[in-house]
Amino acid sequence: MYNILSLEVNNFSTDQSKMKAVSFSILIALLTFVQLSWAQDNANSLILKSILEKYYKAEKPVYKGRSQLLYFYCNQANNNEEIFEAIRERQLPADFLKEMRSTVRTDLAERDWSAALETIFETDKSNLKQKISSCLTLEKYQEISKRLSLNNQRLMIVSKPLYYSKGNVALVKVVFYRNIEHNNGAILLMEKDGNNWIIKEYLNPWST
Repeated sequence: MYNILSLEVNNFSTDQSKMKAVSFSILIALLTFVQLSWAQDNANSLILKSILEKYYKAEKPVYKGRSQLLYFYCNQANNNEEIFEAIRERQLPADFLKEMRSTVRTDLAERDWSAALETIFETDKSNLKQKISSCLTLEKYQEISKRLSLNNQRLMIVSKPLYYSKGNVALVKVVFYRNIEHNNGAILLMEKDGNNWIIKEYLNPWST
């Protein structure tokens, strides 16, 4: 009887150890996921801040009686094959291209810029909040544009950034949409410099 009880106790201890090991592995995996998600969210905010500062620099703060001319689209637009046409003549690392193709093919989840925009507004000192106010859906922009009937109003659409895992480089597509079909855009090649993302090149600029 003693041997049987001893065996059961040993088995129970072994099972407990295995459960603790599995639980610890799950905890590490969750912490890693959270850390990576936070890092990407932080990078997204920094990239968006650089883009907004560039394109809203000449815009005036919107106060009562003044019409807003440049609006910001809430959704992060998905990337497509067009981005590879834009960088075809640019010598980027082969593994970066491979990473981008994989991301473009698989990252189709709908995400928006709302959280990043609020993070930017909290620390911004260049009146971006007064110039942007809040992001809009396409339907809301068209409603405002139709009501005001101003041909010089635009909606800025910023795609999901494509990061290079082995370097401080990212590609971001920016498009300016108007109801009157005069649209334009470019692929931004951005590099991280310290805690900031800098626009280094405008690839494949276009307009209609």
